[in-house]
Amino acid sequence: MGVATASLLGLTLWGQAAAPQWKDRAEYDLVESIKKETNAQTKLGLIQSWEQKYPTSDFKEGRYELLVGTYQALGNAKGMLETSKAWLAANPKAVQALVWVNLLTISMNDTSDPALDAGEKAAKTMLGLMDDTFSPARKPAQATDDQWKQQRTGTESVAYRTLGWVALQRKQYEEADKELLEALKRNPGDAQASAWAGTANLRTKKLERQGVALFHFCRAAVYEGAGAFPQQTRDQLRKSFENNYKNFHGDTNGMDDVIAKAKASPIPPDGFKLESKDELLIKQEEELKKTNPTLALWISIKHSLSAENGAAYFDSTLKNAAIPGGVDVGGTKVEKFKGKVVSCDAPKKAKKIVLGISSADMSEVTLLFENPLAVCPDPGLELEFSGAASAFTPEPFNLTIEVEPKDVSGLPAPPAPSARKAAPAKKAAPKK
Repeated sequence: MGVATASLLGLTLWGQAAAPQWKDRAEYDLVESIKKETNAQTKLGLIQSWEQKYPTSDFKEGRYELLVGTYQALGNAKGMLETSKAWLAANPKAVQALVWVNLLTISMNDTSDPALDAGEKAAKTMLGLMDDTFSPARKPAQATDDQWKQQRTGTESVAYRTLGWVALQRKQYEEADKELLEALKRNPGDAQASAWAGTANLRTKKLERQGVALFHFCRAAVYEGAGAFPQQTRDQLRKSFENNYKNFHGDTNGMDDVIAKAKASPIPPDGFKLESKDELLIKQEEELKKTNPTLALWISIKHSLSAENGAAYFDSTLKNAAIPGGVDVGGTKVEKFKGKVVSCDAPKKAKKIVLGISSADMSEVTLLFENPLAVCPDPGLELEFSGAASAFTPEPFNLTIEVEPKDVSGLPAPPAPSARKAAPAKKAAPKK
């Protein structure tokens, strides 16, 4: 993440003692041997010997830092964490140790309550020390004001990231989102934090947060700078985002705009809102109630039938019911539906006509006649009809309505019966 570690924070390596002194020449020689040692395991033994022989050394803060670094070289995360906690026990304001506890809380992935509590405490303590730690008086002479500010910002991002991750593990999803946003404001290149923010919003199961979740997942997929995921991971995230976008929104309209916004910023812009397909459908229905009440009623019925409990809705509400049935839609009574012919079950003597109501090429309704029709109407011909709903299939979607010819307008007239040819006149018998 490029996060500042202890030595990069500009803090005093050897602690805060006003005038640290060696206990004796032997301590000095031991530390010199530690500094020269290149084998991490051997260095660890020397540092531990220093601890045993000089437990109250004026340089014990520097010793903690050396010990953490040595455990890091050995790949011993547990040793790093235990040393950092011991360091904090000796000096609760040791920001270097707080940084390590924050980083290790996440990297060790220990989700037990004690581990989460320790991580949260370290993060909050560290944030409370920022004004003092990064005061102008403590700025190293070689650091510019901007560098000092950037180091504070980077350190804060570590703390907010930890708080967000801890809240996510505790299933405090809205709190996790709040903390992760603070982390992303300070470190826009933290793709992992973007992915966690997406997960937090998704798991709230609140409709208004699902679009925000998609924004964060998109950011994790399309961000390319320092802190980005590997290309293979980004490709997987991109594919997942596109599929989930279509499932949520209903189509790909607006997707390019979301991608552009996610590339430009880790934070959803003010007023960002991605409408679900259900929300869009409701808006369309409200508008249709004014402009096309017949279609509005059909879309409402189709929406109910397409829901998870669609079969139950059909059995309890529509089955054997007369539809449209004069339902009032926006002040208009809908007496008949309108649909365009898609197909018939036979070119002649057809008993079933399949219609599309939402679109001319959608097979949504089957009109069922008791007596066969003489002629199948041509595809695209518009019919108006009413009848009794008798059957429903969700896959493929189709509502069967039993109708009588008198309740269907627009059917082609049956062909006129052909006139019979007159029998030829008999010739008169020849005279004999």
